[in-house]
Amino acid sequence: MNENEFDRKIEDFFRNYQDRGMKKWSGFFLSDHTAKINQSKFKRNTIYYKKTEMSQSQISQLLLEAFCNHKLVSIQLKNLDQDGNFFADIQGFVEGYTNQDTTIVSQTPISLESINHVELK
Repeated sequence: MNENEFDRKIEDFFRNYQDRGMKKWSGFFLSDHTAKINQSKFKRNTIYYKKTEMSQSQISQLLLEAFCNHKLVSIQLKNLDQDGNFFADIQGFVEGYTNQDTTIVSQTPISLESINHVELK
């Protein structure tokens, strides 16, 4: 193929080429990005139901047991989101107390009065 014939083919290609816009980029989404989007959708659509409300003494007893035996806890707070649903449970290890009514779970201070339910894992 000589140079003139090649140039003519290139010119024909660009004269008839139609850009598909954003469609051409859809193949470039990484599987990690797609998985993250799907995970985000799942989290937004997950509803957390209210667990059995526990007394302050039950909550304190379980948190103390978790602290002494280095057990993982799952804590549901009384707080609700803007739609009136509960947030996901806080999971972690009890690291101590800042005073008599605040505990620290995985570097997060939590008021004992804001706890609805505690489970040992």
